[in-house]
Amino acid sequence: MATPHSCTKRCLSVVALLSLTFHSRLNGDEQSDWPRWRGPTGQGRAKGAALPTEWPAKLDPAWEATLGSGWSSPVVSAGRVFVTDRQDDRERAVAFDASSGKELWQRADPVDFDPHQVGARHGNGPKSTPAVDDGKVYSLGIAGRLQCLDAGSGKRIWEVNFPAKYGTRERLAGGRAYVKGTDSVIVPVAKEEGAPVPLFGYTGSVLVAGGLVISPVGGENAGTIMAFDAKTGKEVWRALNDEVSYSSPLAAKLAGIEQVVVMTGPEVVGLELKTGRKLWSSPFQIQYNESISTPAVADPYVVVTGDGRPLTAFKISRRGEGCSLDVAWQNRDLSSYLSSMLIHDGHVYGMNNEGEFACVRLSDGKTVWIDGRHGYYCTPLLADGQLLCLNQKGELLVLAATPKSFQPLATIAPKSFPPLTTIKLTERATWTSPALVGKWLYVRAQERLLAFELK
Repeated sequence: MATPHSCTKRCLSVVALLSLTFHSRLNGDEQSDWPRWRGPTGQGRAKGAALPTEWPAKLDPAWEATLGSGWSSPVVSAGRVFVTDRQDDRERAVAFDASSGKELWQRADPVDFDPHQVGARHGNGPKSTPAVDDGKVYSLGIAGRLQCLDAGSGKRIWEVNFPAKYGTRERLAGGRAYVKGTDSVIVPVAKEEGAPVPLFGYTGSVLVAGGLVISPVGGENAGTIMAFDAKTGKEVWRALNDEVSYSSPLAAKLAGIEQVVVMTGPEVVGLELKTGRKLWSSPFQIQYNESISTPAVADPYVVVTGDGRPLTAFKISRRGEGCSLDVAWQNRDLSSYLSSMLIHDGHVYGMNNEGEFACVRLSDGKTVWIDGRHGYYCTPLLADGQLLCLNQKGELLVLAATPKSFQPLATIAPKSFPPLTTIKLTERATWTSPALVGKWLYVRAQERLLAFELK
């Protein structure tokens, strides 16, 4: 017969096992998780996805949750969906059960930020997508609050307030945040004091790699890109003195070296992951320093684009302790202001500023095919040989990821673009990239989080 003592030990063992299992899952043991902007590798590729054998004409959400403003993408880890938003003067990080949509926790902090009027239509909520790693959620707010939260409880572990710590202090006009010319927004950092942040806020998504949290920072007292210890938030390195862009850094191994690839305002750069040492760089100036898309990488190539610039491939080679680069090719068929590209089986896929999709050969930059029309914005993801392409109007286009031809796979043509076959997901705007985990597709729509079970 079991004694009270043995029952207690057994119960404690079960609790410990469940806790260990939960934290093991939070640590990213499930390959199908979508733990950061553009998925596990930051390249838009889903692992272990279960797509329908035939796509339906319409998909209805299995559950949805009401959100505030913001355009950060959802991320998924260990059966939980994490997303950030803004409600009134509070910026939140929120966790939901991935299957039911039940809210598990939320963390709210004050925020005071209004963008330049050009960016007002996209709201004043967070646009940087959080990242989940080792049981922690890392998020960057629109006004530069970088924080680390426990993924299980939402408890804050550490934070770094960029304008307060690295910004140049000045008196606030009218006692609150305000737009300063064409350069920055001044946000409160202390009583009657403010400091500048980028004109449209911090929008680049954080990168967690090698025990570091890497983020754009900028300002006179900081580096363009900085790395912080993932456990403590302490500064590890800072790099460059360029203008901060709106693009997201990416980790990749190029020429045998682990690197951070990032677009700043005036250039594209490779930095050594451990130290931030510059390995290579090339001018790539975008008007108003508005680099937005994320680079696509397939060793030895780094592929970038931007407003008014062609799709450009740099070939990275080892040279001594650093790297050299050559412009391998340029292609204007796939130039894009907002959308990021995807590389698959030696080809680059994406949508240009005219809404056309194109397939470009990676080795020489030749256009293999170009066809269709799908709106103004789309950053595709790849799963099971298919490209899932969500535009800004809530329309999902599914394409075969093949250089043979432009091959739509969905089954209904909406009124907006009759030549294509797309699936209507929502009537709300969808200015971000979805997350795909197993049979679940998670979509951030305007003031909504939608979960679709793909059957």
